[in-house]
Amino acid sequence: MAGTITLWVFGLLCFVVAFAKEAASGAGINLPGPQSWGARVGVVAVGVLALILGTAILPNDGTPTAPPVSAGSGPGGAAAGPATAVATTAGGVTAAPPSSAAQPSSAGPAVVWSGQVAITMEGGADFDLTPPGRHPGFPQGIYATGFTATTAVVREEINSEHDSFGIWTGQAPPSGAACADWAASHPGDSAHVSVGTMICLRTPGGRTALIKVDSIAPADYQLEATVTVWSG
Repeated sequence: MAGTITLWVFGLLCFVVAFAKEAASGAGINLPGPQSWGARVGVVAVGVLALILGTAILPNDGTPTAPPVSAGSGPGGAAAGPATAVATTAGGVTAAPPSSAAQPSSAGPAVVWSGQVAITMEGGADFDLTPPGRHPGFPQGIYATGFTATTAVVREEINSEHDSFGIWTGQAPPSGAACADWAASHPGDSAHVSVGTMICLRTPGGRTALIKVDSIAPADYQLEATVTVWSG
């Protein structure tokens, strides 16, 4: 700001010097100054230039302008991460807008059916059906055999398309995704079960079923199980 004032004062003095001698001569006063018209024009030109320069270096609103800061860099040129848009309030306080980025989903396969199923020796329980039951056309799924007072053997029906299953060894029931992985990594076509046994099964249609044995009835040649079926 001081440089601007200095240039303005200098420019005005140039105008005074250019015309003061002529004005003072008319009043009988002898002042130093340019003698010829060409010299006065030169002094005026210098004054105009000084005024222009003083105006050009005047900061906006009298406040120095800060250089722009790159949104992708921090102090010393170090990367500062992705730029975040901010909103500036009247008091100069900045606030980041709420994030609208979608969070990754952790949901597993959807449950398509859950309930009680009787698995008998007479026919298979097909878990590609909703609800699970005997296939209307041909043997499909699993059946129960080899009954004792407290155990039974679960087997798959003889068919070109096979179920794959294995006994779940964890204490708590698995998720659909965990059950599917277990059935894929522990494939089998038979399992010895008792009350409380859990089986993870993968069907030919791509479904996953968790079968928990609730009761065994040797006289009826069947067992009751709580079953959860997932879509994948």
